[in-house]
Amino acid sequence: MRNLYVTLSFVMVSGILSAQNQYTKTADKLFDRYEYVDAAKEYLKLAEGSKADNYVYKQLAESYYNVFNTKEAVKWYAKVVEQKQDAETYYKYAQMLKAEGNFKEADKQMQQFAQLAPNDQRAKAFVSKPNYLPELQGQSKLYEISKSDVSSDKTDFGAVLTN
Repeated sequence: MRNLYVTLSFVMVSGILSAQNQYTKTADKLFDRYEYVDAAKEYLKLAEGSKADNYVYKQLAESYYNVFNTKEAVKWYAKVVEQKQDAETYYKYAQMLKAEGNFKEADKQMQQFAQLAPNDQRAKAFVSKPNYLPELQGQSKLYEISKSDVSSDKTDFGAVLTN
């Protein structure tokens, strides 16, 4: 009788997993081919529909992370970290929060990262200097950037002095 329950449980779980793979198949294929913009569109369709779960949210956040769409990445990573995640997810979320200027929340995520991966060099660097930002902001500027008369509002090329 016990074997029957185990077997039925296994069949149900595998059915659920294959159904999820069926829904994410197109988006996963795009993601694996590094087509993150198109993958994000596909995952977004799933996230807005009834097929959303933590896997879809994470893949969506990763897609936006890879194209440096910080606003959307932060939005989806926030949903992802509602459940316990691997260390790298917390690190990436912290990087996106820093890019958005949310340094307090980024520090919280870096602390979470440092707890999960204490031997990682990035975690060690954070633990050794958690308040590095005021130090960076206190440094004097080495040069001043100003607009040139010969530059346009378009992308221009410029010369650089070298040896």
